Amino acid sequence: MSDINLLEELLEMITPALTQLTQDFIDAFEDYIDETADLERLKFAVFIIGLVVVFCFIWIPYLRNLSNKIFRTKGMLNMIPMDIISKNESLKNLFISGDLLQAVK
Repeated sequence: MSDINLLEELLEMITPALTQLTQDFIDAFEDYIDETADLERLKFAVFIIGLVVVFCFIWIPYLRNLSNKIFRTKGMLNMIPMDIISKNESLKNLFISGDLLQAVK
């Protein structure tokens, strides 16, 4: 009977320490989760800001430049007189087929 009493006394002495350790672990784990979530939010914000910067300073100017080049190319193709195109059968067929790269060569 004394062994059971001794075990109960040991359990009563250990229980507060185990409870404190468990609570410390839970608190530390919650702090870790909060810090990790904050870091991931920061990474995501930097990523979104990077995308906006790339879009505004690289993609939009690239599209404007490309549009300008397309406009110039169309203007140069419109400068070819229609009588030259209609006289040259192969050139006429290439323009009709829509293969402008071959027609320009």
